[in-house]
Amino acid sequence: MFEISLGVARGIDYLHRGCHMQILHFDTKPHNILLDKNFDPKISDFGLAKLYSRDDSVVTLTAARRTMGYMAPELFYKNIGRVSHKGDIYSFGMSLMEMEEK
Repeated sequence: MFEISLGVARGIDYLHRGCHMQILHFDTKPHNILLDKNFDPKISDFGLAKLYSRDDSVVTLTAARRTMGYMAPELFYKNIGRVSHKGDIYSFGMSLMEMEEK
C-alpha cells in the first residue's frame, strides 16, 4: 500500500508541477486510481480536470461537481478559502485514510 500511495503522490505531483500546464484533477479518490498488472497506480477519470497556467496559484471555479467525501472544504464552501492545487492534495489525503481502513 505504501508503494501505491507513493505512486499516486508522484502522479499528482506530475500533474501539478511536471507538465507545461498545471492540471488540477478535482476528483482524486480510490475509484479513480487504477492498478496495472504490477500494481503500479494510474490516475484516471479526468472528466472534471481543468488546465491552468503553472503561474496561477489560485483558480476560479463556477460550480462544485465533485465526490462529497473527497472534496476539499474550500470547493464546497466558497467563503473558507480560495481554490488551488491543494484541493487535490486534500482528496489524496482522504483517499489515504480510506486505504488505511481496508
